[in-house]
Amino acid sequence: MELTAIYHRQESEYAYLYKEGQLHIRIRTKKNDVQQVILHYGDPFIFIEDKYEAKKEMTKATSDALFDYWQVTVSVDFARIQYLFELLDEEGQGIFYGDKGCVEHTQENLDAEGNGFKLPYIHEIDGCQVPSWVSNTVWYQIFPERFANGNPNLTPDGAREWDAAIAPNRDDFFGGDLQGIIDHLDYLKDLGITGLYLCPIFEATTNHKYDTTDYFEIDRHFGDKEVFANLVEEAHKRCIKIMLDAVFNHIGYQSAQWQDVLKNGENPPYKDWFHIQEFPITEDKLQNPRELPYHTFAFASYMPKLNTANPEVKDYLLSVATYWIENFDIEAWRLDVANEIDHQFWKDFRKAVLAKKPDLYISGEIWHTSQPWLKGDEFHAVMNYPLSESIKDYFLRQHKKTEQFISEINS
Repeated sequence: MELTAIYHRQESEYAYLYKEGQLHIRIRTKKNDVQQVILHYGDPFIFIEDKYEAKKEMTKATSDALFDYWQVTVSVDFARIQYLFELLDEEGQGIFYGDKGCVEHTQENLDAEGNGFKLPYIHEIDGCQVPSWVSNTVWYQIFPERFANGNPNLTPDGAREWDAAIAPNRDDFFGGDLQGIIDHLDYLKDLGITGLYLCPIFEATTNHKYDTTDYFEIDRHFGDKEVFANLVEEAHKRCIKIMLDAVFNHIGYQSAQWQDVLKNGENPPYKDWFHIQEFPITEDKLQNPRELPYHTFAFASYMPKLNTANPEVKDYLLSVATYWIENFDIEAWRLDVANEIDHQFWKDFRKAVLAKKPDLYISGEIWHTSQPWLKGDEFHAVMNYPLSESIKDYFLRQHKKTEQFISEINS
């Protein structure tokens, strides 16, 4: 048995509260190396006198290229648990695996105090409690500028025709707006859509709107607050939820806050709202994106990064998040560049928005392993880019063999 491949970590994705009174417990072993895994468990204080009260065989839930992953659901009537893994090979030889690692397969080690993993007390409040409505929601993502033009009076100057034969460029405008979405709600409903995720709709200068100028205003080329309120109302009539895009990692170059910094330099009130290494910020310093005197999203000089650890910035952004919940009854926030913002901000964000709407849904943009954000005190879920990339590589690009695709999906 390959002992170095065995892995478990308590209070993680390997041991967590799944539903009220139910735990999921997992363990990893080398692929095709272990024949059977048995979980021994019970109340840690009863164990002191009577040893483990119960045992349950685990199921091999899935495998990837290197490992097998075993899982069991344990119902816990008591509020705490101690557990130990028994691993057996094809010949019935085995080990026990616990908090002190791998030990010999003896009754003495099964009964030994101090080797069991423990969840000292199972607090419901610490569980990752996802709103119940989300699992029945079919999301449809809309890039508002490119979806439909419902009000030509709002169309930006120089916008291209929708039926243009030439492929669009990244900076082109076509005149999509919120009215265009309203006009197509019945179409979306007929598709089976029950949730709309809108890319940024707040005032900005680009077609993508990720360079926010004013978080409290709808972009003038999309409509106004009255039109947005109508969109939410009409969507709700069709049982369609609304998710907005929270672009809180950075702000737009034309925002009042950044323009104040460019004008007043190190003078208050906004110099500490950003990550600025050198004053003054002059045009000549913007020529080389990799040598900017301030931090940005990627190397985009027009999107300076906000200092979300600054209490003033935090209060401002949380007021934005709660404003659109209180005044327009949105159901969800999608968090842009979420992995580049401090964890403490997201913990406070969660408290603020759920205080306004307890069943609000929070989904973060994370492009890599996401467990630190999914412990129950930040996000409900993440946008699973590794999953989507595997699907595209296999079905669309046909870059992967079936075995590799299965391994990636299981992982």
